[in-house]
Amino acid sequence: MADFPEFEASAFWQEPDFILTDLVSLMANRMNAELGITLMVRGTIMTGTLIGERDYLTAVSKMFKRITRDMLEKPTEEDLQSIEEAFAFDDLAEDFYPAGEPEQAELPDILPMEELTTQEAPAGLPPIRFLHLKDPVIVSPGSSMAFRDSALPIMRIRLNQIEGWMLGRVMMMTSDDYPSYDDDDENEAPSSRYPRGGFIQ
Repeated sequence: MADFPEFEASAFWQEPDFILTDLVSLMANRMNAELGITLMVRGTIMTGTLIGERDYLTAVSKMFKRITRDMLEKPTEEDLQSIEEAFAFDDLAEDFYPAGEPEQAELPDILPMEELTTQEAPAGLPPIRFLHLKDPVIVSPGSSMAFRDSALPIMRIRLNQIEGWMLGRVMMMTSDDYPSYDDDDENEAPSSRYPRGGFIQ
């Protein structure tokens, strides 16, 4: 009888949420849908827009190509071709895409569900490990941090590090969103601007 490796019981608790994994794979990666989502990652609450991995890889590829071209004073055709080949990250996707699926730029808004679900990934193919959050905002702990103005405002997050999630972005609110307070009442909060609890959009 063949000796099978001993199953590590702790691995079960380290697996990512299968519902979130399916959402990322089907909606974001295969259908190119952009969804507002809020995540809890090791105690940090962040919100943003879930996008597909090919959008992320294309953005990374374009950024590195642009930086490299800007570093060269007078790039030749050979230099430009080498840059294109060196930073062709588009083919590094880890998800499984059905054979014959059109290129990303030609994907229709809605793909027939049967085309996305009838073709299973090859046996032994590892599950996806990352999701990609565009325009992330760290809501808690501490003051809010936004990355919209960064060179590449897309965060790559390991799925097995996510402790909780919900659909929808958290919109931060200030005192201007509430009725004004009476500054003379010591039991009321001051009327100056300050962050308040958010709501899901």
